[in-house]
Amino acid sequence: MATPDSDLIQLQNEWKEMFQKTLPAAATSKSPFQSKWPVHVDHCFARIILDSTVGIDAPWMEKVKSPAYKNMSRQQLENSIELGRKILNGEADLVELDNRSLELRGKGPKASGTASGKMTVSPGKRKRIENEAIKDGEEKETKKRKSPPPSSELVESKSSQISEDFVDKKVEDFTRYLNKIALSTKTSFQKKVLTLLCQVPRGRYTTYSAIAKHLSSSPRAVGNALRNNPFAPHVPCHRVLATGGGLGGFHGSWGKNGKEGLHDDKKRKLLREEGVRFDGRGKVVGSPWEGFS
Repeated sequence: MATPDSDLIQLQNEWKEMFQKTLPAAATSKSPFQSKWPVHVDHCFARIILDSTVGIDAPWMEKVKSPAYKNMSRQQLENSIELGRKILNGEADLVELDNRSLELRGKGPKASGTASGKMTVSPGKRKRIENEAIKDGEEKETKKRKSPPPSSELVESKSSQISEDFVDKKVEDFTRYLNKIALSTKTSFQKKVLTLLCQVPRGRYTTYSAIAKHLSSSPRAVGNALRNNPFAPHVPCHRVLATGGGLGGFHGSWGKNGKEGLHDDKKRKLLREEGVRFDGRGKVVGSPWEGFS
């Protein structure tokens, strides 16, 4: 049986995981359960939540010593973790909480993206948020079916490049998996890489170098982060290729000395089904997608 001290340590670790990793990952992925993410870094999330659960009527530093997690009571830790969860699922309005924290510190509220006084998102609204992308995708798919198919001559004339006009435009709703990534035990960097994968459009590909450049990291680090993707193929690591058009690695296997990796056929099949084309040498056709935000 866990001792009181071990219980407290577990709560401290849960709180640190919440404000240092889970909430920043949700902000980076632009989780739709908040209409606006006014902050993205760990110390800002700690400020906002602790001002509400510890400070209450004053900045939290006036109530407990720093570092807060070591000096908070069991109840304060539980309240802080619970408020973090409410932010993640839309039951608490982060903009409202941020404005309140700033007011406590005499800095005044930021421009609010929500109506004054509304601290919760109703279950109905949360459901509409989840269904919004799906509905939008269905409408676009209907329009696509009504439009005439491209002629074979036109497709042939574009064989040297990926024609975005003919790429499957099916809208993918990653809400469920973005939340799973945010709540997973992956490292902060792994969560960032997996989250970026959800931005790569169906029918396109990106590269390890493009992701590394966006994250100010290295292609090798990105590849290592993708070695064990528990959400594949829904979180599409197969859309990441090597610079130069080679397939790169997949499921932990990377071809060497001109030989293919163990799972190259599966990766190529997934990409072809989505509309990515390959030339006679097995190299991908077209330029990589790099529109990360």
